[in-house]
Amino acid sequence: MSSILKISEAAALAIHACVIIANKKAESKTTTTSIAGVLKASEAHLSKVMQRLAKAGIVDSVRGPKGGFVINGKPEDIRLIDIYEAVDGVFRCNNCLFDHQSCDGKKCLLGNFIENINEQVKMFFETKTLGNLIKGK
Repeated sequence: MSSILKISEAAALAIHACVIIANKKAESKTTTTSIAGVLKASEAHLSKVMQRLAKAGIVDSVRGPKGGFVINGKPEDIRLIDIYEAVDGVFRCNNCLFDHQSCDGKKCLLGNFIENINEQVKMFFETKTLGNLIKGK
């Protein structure tokens, strides 16, 4: 059975990559190759994710033989929602399991369950920071 929580692979890669990078010393850069190796992920897919994070200002990218990525700022100031939205866009709290509503829309078979779970996930992402994840290790 698959998880009811649907977070894109790109968003999951982004969060995990940021934790890996933030765990390094500030002057130490982390390459896409090394992150992909740790996460057992496609380097090409991770590269696209890292580009989005750099464009959003969450990480800094340094080119060249001694290049790589570093966290831009303090991990305590980077919320998980910032990482998520840099990759997947605005977090939407849907109240339906389907992409399109299949019922009459008046009353969900599951009540407010889906809506409540989505709100909890959004609140978690808004209140937890990269620093919280690092300290939790």
